[in-house]
Amino acid sequence: MSGSILPKTFEGVAGTRKRKRPPPVSIRFTDDERALLKREAGETALSTYVREKVLGSNAVPRPKRYRRKRREPRLDAQTVAQLLGTLGQSELGRSLLALALAAQSGALPVTPELTGKLESACDDIQEMKSALISALRIAPEDGQ
Repeated sequence: MSGSILPKTFEGVAGTRKRKRPPPVSIRFTDDERALLKREAGETALSTYVREKVLGSNAVPRPKRYRRKRREPRLDAQTVAQLLGTLGQSELGRSLLALALAAQSGALPVTPELTGKLESACDDIQEMKSALISALRIAPEDGQ
Protein backbone atom coordinates (compact mmCIF):
# COMPACT_ATOMS: atom_id res chain seq x y z
CA MET A 1 0.00 0.00 0.00
CA SER A 2 1.36 3.38 -0.95
CA GLY A 3 1.42 6.29 1.47
CA SER A 4 -1.36 8.08 -0.40
CA ILE A 5 -4.94 8.19 0.82
CA LEU A 6 -6.19 8.45 -2.76
CA PRO A 7 -7.23 5.35 -4.67
CA LYS A 8 -4.67 4.21 -7.25
CA THR A 9 -6.86 5.42 -10.10
CA PHE A 10 -6.49 9.01 -8.86
CA GLU A 11 -2.79 8.96 -7.99
CA GLY A 12 -0.75 11.25 -10.17
CA VAL A 13 -3.80 12.89 -11.73
CA ALA A 14 -3.53 16.14 -9.79
CA GLY A 15 -1.07 18.49 -11.40
CA THR A 16 -0.46 16.39 -14.50
CA ARG A 17 -2.09 18.83 -16.90
CA LYS A 18 0.36 20.83 -18.92
CA ARG A 19 0.06 24.56 -18.52
CA LYS A 20 -0.64 26.42 -21.71
CA ARG A 21 1.08 29.51 -20.35
CA PRO A 22 3.92 30.04 -17.92
CA PRO A 23 2.89 31.08 -14.41
CA PRO A 24 2.53 34.84 -13.86
CA VAL A 25 5.00 36.97 -11.92
CA SER A 26 3.38 39.09 -9.25
CA ILE A 27 4.71 42.51 -8.24
CA ARG A 28 3.09 44.73 -5.66
CA PHE A 29 3.08 48.50 -6.16
CA THR A 30 1.85 51.29 -3.95
CA ASP A 31 -1.22 53.17 -5.17
CA ASP A 32 0.98 56.08 -6.22
CA GLU A 33 3.41 53.83 -8.11
CA ARG A 34 0.56 52.09 -9.90
CA ALA A 35 -1.03 55.42 -10.85
CA LEU A 36 2.31 56.59 -12.25
CA LEU A 37 2.70 53.39 -14.29
CA LYS A 38 -0.84 53.70 -15.65
CA ARG A 39 -0.20 57.30 -16.70
CA GLU A 40 3.06 56.35 -18.41
CA ALA A 41 1.48 53.30 -20.08
CA GLY A 42 -1.26 55.42 -21.63
CA GLU A 43 -3.40 53.22 -23.91
CA THR A 44 -1.01 50.26 -23.57
CA ALA A 45 -2.02 47.46 -21.22
CA LEU A 46 -0.22 47.86 -17.90
CA SER A 47 1.28 44.35 -18.05
CA THR A 48 2.61 44.98 -21.57
CA TYR A 49 4.10 48.31 -20.51
CA VAL A 50 5.84 46.77 -17.46
CA ARG A 51 7.14 43.85 -19.58
CA GLU A 52 8.62 46.29 -22.11
CA LYS A 53 10.20 48.39 -19.34
CA VAL A 54 11.72 45.38 -17.60
CA LEU A 55 12.91 43.43 -20.65
CA GLY A 56 13.60 46.35 -22.99
CA SER A 57 14.60 45.19 -26.46
CA ASN A 58 14.51 41.55 -25.30
CA ALA A 59 10.74 41.70 -24.83
CA VAL A 60 9.03 39.29 -27.20
CA PRO A 61 5.60 40.44 -28.37
CA ARG A 62 2.96 38.09 -27.06
CA PRO A 63 0.29 36.76 -29.39
CA LYS A 64 -3.04 38.48 -29.05
CA ARG A 65 -5.64 36.58 -27.12
CA TYR A 66 -9.16 37.11 -28.20
CA ARG A 67 -11.68 37.78 -25.51
CA ARG A 68 -14.86 35.82 -25.36
CA LYS A 69 -17.94 37.64 -26.38
CA ARG A 70 -19.77 39.00 -23.41
CA ARG A 71 -22.95 37.10 -22.88
CA GLU A 72 -25.95 39.31 -23.29
CA PRO A 73 -29.37 38.33 -22.12
CA ARG A 74 -31.16 36.37 -24.78
CA LEU A 75 -33.70 38.33 -26.71
CA ASP A 76 -36.78 36.48 -27.70
CA ALA A 77 -37.29 38.48 -30.88
CA GLN A 78 -40.59 36.82 -31.63
CA THR A 79 -42.03 37.79 -28.25
CA VAL A 80 -40.70 41.33 -28.49
CA ALA A 81 -42.13 41.70 -32.01
CA GLN A 82 -45.44 40.35 -30.74
CA LEU A 83 -45.43 42.93 -27.92
CA LEU A 84 -44.68 45.70 -30.41
CA GLY A 85 -47.55 44.51 -32.61
CA THR A 86 -49.90 44.32 -29.64
CA LEU A 87 -48.94 47.84 -28.63
CA GLY A 88 -49.62 49.02 -32.20
CA GLN A 89 -53.01 47.26 -32.35
CA SER A 90 -54.11 48.41 -28.92
CA GLU A 91 -56.83 50.97 -28.50
CA LEU A 92 -54.48 53.33 -26.65
CA GLY A 93 -54.22 55.79 -29.52
CA ARG A 94 -57.96 55.83 -30.11
CA SER A 95 -58.65 56.14 -26.40
CA LEU A 96 -56.34 59.14 -26.13
CA LEU A 97 -57.97 60.69 -29.19
CA ALA A 98 -61.43 60.18 -27.63
CA LEU A 99 -60.23 61.85 -24.42
CA ALA A 100 -58.82 64.78 -26.40
CA LEU A 101 -62.09 65.21 -28.33
CA ALA A 102 -64.12 65.01 -25.12
CA ALA A 103 -61.89 67.65 -23.54
CA GLN A 104 -62.26 69.92 -26.60
CA SER A 105 -66.04 69.62 -26.57
CA GLY A 106 -66.20 70.36 -22.86
CA ALA A 107 -67.60 66.94 -21.94
CA LEU A 108 -64.44 66.16 -19.96
CA PRO A 109 -63.32 68.69 -17.38
CA VAL A 110 -59.62 69.30 -17.95
CA THR A 111 -57.74 69.79 -14.71
CA PRO A 112 -53.99 70.20 -14.32
CA GLU A 113 -53.93 66.76 -12.68
CA LEU A 114 -55.67 65.16 -15.69
CA THR A 115 -53.33 66.95 -18.11
CA GLY A 116 -50.30 65.67 -16.18
CA LYS A 117 -51.60 62.10 -16.15
CA LEU A 118 -52.37 62.15 -19.88
CA GLU A 119 -48.94 63.55 -20.72
CA SER A 120 -47.35 60.90 -18.50
CA ALA A 121 -49.37 58.14 -20.23
CA CYS A 122 -48.29 59.40 -23.66
CA ASP A 123 -44.64 59.49 -22.55
CA ASP A 124 -44.92 55.95 -21.16
CA ILE A 125 -46.38 54.64 -24.41
CA GLN A 126 -43.65 56.30 -26.45
CA GLU A 127 -40.99 54.88 -24.12
CA MET A 128 -42.40 51.34 -24.48
CA LYS A 129 -42.49 51.67 -28.26
CA SER A 130 -38.91 53.00 -28.39
CA ALA A 131 -37.64 50.21 -26.11
CA LEU A 132 -39.30 47.52 -28.23
CA ILE A 133 -37.99 49.01 -31.48
CA SER A 134 -34.51 49.26 -29.98
CA ALA A 135 -34.64 45.64 -28.74
CA LEU A 136 -35.56 44.48 -32.23
CA ARG A 137 -32.85 46.69 -33.74
CA ILE A 138 -35.36 48.29 -36.10
CA ALA A 139 -34.57 51.69 -37.54
CA PRO A 140 -37.16 54.09 -36.09
CA GLU A 141 -39.51 55.81 -38.47
CA ASP A 142 -38.89 59.50 -39.18
CA GLY A 143 -40.24 61.85 -36.54
CA GLN A 144 -40.19 59.27 -33.74
